[in-house]
Amino acid sequence: MRIVMTGATAGFGLDAAQRLAADGHRLVVGARRPDALPPALAGEVSAHRLDLDALANVRAFAAALGDAPIEVLILNAGLQLARPAVSADGFERTFAVNHLAHYLLLRLLVDRLAPGARVVLTGSGTHDPAERTPVTPPVHADAMLLADPSRDPQRETRMRQACFRAYSSSKLCNIMTALEAAKRHPAISVMSFDPGYVPHTGLGRDHGPVIARLISLIVPLTMKSDRTSTVERSGGFLASLATDAAYADCHGDYWSVRGRALLRVEPSALARDTVAGARLWDDSAQLVGLAA
Repeated sequence: MRIVMTGATAGFGLDAAQRLAADGHRLVVGARRPDALPPALAGEVSAHRLDLDALANVRAFAAALGDAPIEVLILNAGLQLARPAVSADGFERTFAVNHLAHYLLLRLLVDRLAPGARVVLTGSGTHDPAERTPVTPPVHADAMLLADPSRDPQRETRMRQACFRAYSSSKLCNIMTALEAAKRHPAISVMSFDPGYVPHTGLGRDHGPVIARLISLIVPLTMKSDRTSTVERSGGFLASLATDAAYADCHGDYWSVRGRALLRVEPSALARDTVAGARLWDDSAQLVGLAA
């Protein structure tokens, strides 16, 4: 299979990429520094420059892939900030990187996906307020307000909590994008993936090494034991979602790591709001400069 992947150079994404390459798949990864891949991937995959912070670079990456059919598209890269920031295009950076860039990449590549191709978007259990994770939960998936939180009457004013909410909201958008893409493109198989809480992935690198280490030690103590995972376990499940026959016919399904199992579960009530999902798709198109 020809597989295109973001978020392949660290954490469980790297583990999944190694498995896919070892299984003989033709893996193409997006990386900020394609000339400095992790040793485990060097010489095993092809790579093109991809900086999800800039939509122009997303377009360049899509163009560099050429017209060869893509059997699997894995949209796995993620960012969690310690302080507010904006992207190169002027949008709230977490939302821009985690959602808008991946939405744009999906839209640009959808016509190059082979019949029956799979798309996997990495979400997070933090999108669901009912899970009561330590991360401040989302309150909506309004793309216009998430792109510019200063306009949001429900915005979180505390800095750390605002950054957490930006993350959980972006993950909500990933899951809703999978659901809406399944409706708009029924010829492909689309799903979202909750890897559980996986320490030591580099996701919280913006917090600095000391704080990131403390977070990795403290957060598991505040969560149900079946909601934490490991790099190897979540990486293995992500690789399975991409290639195993058991996941070949998904229509927006949400797969979540629960203990040692990967289960299909219902996402949050927010994620299942079909009106909000359609609006998120259309507003995201406007933000990235595409027709809905």
